[in-house]
Parts: sequence; C-alpha cells; structure tokens
Amino acid sequence: MTHSAPDRADLAVVGAGPAGLAAAVTAADAGLHVLLLDAADAPGGQYYRAPAPGLHATRPEALHHHWSRFTALTARLDRHRATGRVRHLTGHHVWTIAATGDDWTAHTLTGPEGDTATAAPRARRVLLATGATERHLPFPGWTLPGVVGAAGAQAMLKSGLVLPGRRVVVAGSGPLLQAVALSLARAGARVPALVEAAGYGAYARAPHVLAGNPDRLAEG
Repeated sequence: MTHSAPDRADLAVVGAGPAGLAAAVTAADAGLHVLLLDAADAPGGQYYRAPAPGLHATRPEALHHHWSRFTALTARLDRHRATGRVRHLTGHHVWTIAATGDDWTAHTLTGPEGDTATAAPRARRVLLATGATERHLPFPGWTLPGVVGAAGAQAMLKSGLVLPGRRVVVAGSGPLLQAVALSLARAGARVPALVEAAGYGAYARAPHVLAGNPDRLAEG
C-alpha cells in the first residue's frame, strides 16, 4: 500500500550525496517521513557524479569507487520513494533555511538558471549534508591552461566523460590524489607521476587509521 508523505516532513535532508542518501534512508527505515532536497537531477552528489544522459555512458561504475555501496543506497531510496516515506526533490537549490514556529522552512530555487522561486517545504528537523568544497592554495602557474584541481578533474571525467589531458601529473596532498590518479588511469590517461607534498611517512604515524581502511592501503 502506498502512503502519501505529509506536506510537513519529519526531516528535511539537504544534499543527496552519499551522506545525504544514507541519512534519508536511515531515517525512513526508522519510520520518519523525509524530504530529500538536492540541486542535481540525480542522486550521488560530488562523489558519485552521474554522466549526462545524452552521453549514454555504458559503464559509469568504472569511474567510481565503491559503486556497490551507492547502488545499495539508491535501491533503498527507490523503495522508500515508492511507499511515500521519502520525497526526493531534484533541481532544488536551497538558498536559506528559516525558523517557522517549531518547524524549519527550506526556501529553494529551481529552473535552468536556478532563479525560479518555488514552494518552501517545511520540516520538524533539518540535516545538512552539502558535502565538501575543494580549496586551493594559490601557487605560481595555478591559473594556466591545463592546470586543474583534483575535484575539477573528477568532475570533468565523471560528468562529461572528458579527460583533462592524455598525460597528467597528479600533485598535492592527501588520499584523494590516489583516487584521482587511479580514475584517470582507468579512463585511459597516462599518469607519469603522483607527487605527494606531505610525504607518505605521515601515514605510518596513524596505524589504526590504516588498519581501519585496508582498501585505501591496498589502493595506495
């Protein structure tokens, strides 16, 4: 039996990336009515960016890590959408959240340019899962053609199926570099060097972290 979700949700989740999806389906599992708001046209966020439908990607999973976890989350989302436990509003840019009595109102914009005001849904509680933004440290040459951020390279590859170049040096600091280099190599790019600024010896000082993430260690 299908039940319609109330106009006033128990929980509004802003962002349909991995964290937002997990929060929405977990709350729905517990019996709450959930409103899932996201600016994109499909779930996945920055981490699981979906190629444009017109590109007719046949193996999007090849560009992502832990794709099975994502498909498990979207399967749970589809089940809860079918029962009305979760309302997933795509193409909705949340620009402010305001207190309305005991509730919260999420004011959103839609439209091709993100400039069309829409109805403002209400919820008893709000959970923000808006992801992370790449922050660059400026250095000489960082604005030259052919120099892109790690997140930008991932966006080009996952959304547009475009390589930033056929020969790419990946440089910076942190475990994201390994994921980017691996994705580029799988897509056909040559990665002659992976340059880590901090040095890998720092990882050895946190053995418990490595032990808890054996897949990251194997990938490295």
